[in-house]
Amino acid sequence: MFRKLFTIVIVLCFSMPFILFALDDAHFIQDDDYFVSDAPLKQGYIWVHLAKMIQPAKPETKNEAQFMKVGSGEELWTKYYWKTRVAQINECKIGTTVICFNDNIDNDVYKAPEDKDSARNSLWFMAKITDMSDLYKGFITVSGGYKVDKENVRIIIK
Repeated sequence: MFRKLFTIVIVLCFSMPFILFALDDAHFIQDDDYFVSDAPLKQGYIWVHLAKMIQPAKPETKNEAQFMKVGSGEELWTKYYWKTRVAQINECKIGTTVICFNDNIDNDVYKAPEDKDSARNSLWFMAKITDMSDLYKGFITVSGGYKVDKENVRIIIK
């Protein structure tokens, strides 16, 4: 009985770091991260910021949620927030709204973040896919005419 209990305790102790800390995806984004903005995407592109939710939206807050921007610590209330995940290229179609990393450009193509620090403290943008014809070259084009590497695309989770 003691051995069984001891084994369970050991397993739980070694599992605790995985339970307590969110795991990053390929873009260094965590399950409880959101992208937030002061306004919706209407045309072109908008800047979005990585944030953590402090307080969920409810009728008493005019359906706005409270967030803290990860990079600056600034708090804001907004109704424009999105959960995302790394896109599979077969999910991408003309008109799909995507979020892309802004601060890693190579030969006019926006690439995915290379490290956790830049991913979590630099700018991201939201745009719509406008052209998929260069996918064989490894990139798509989004509104504003920006080329985005196929590995630098996040899809909004409904």
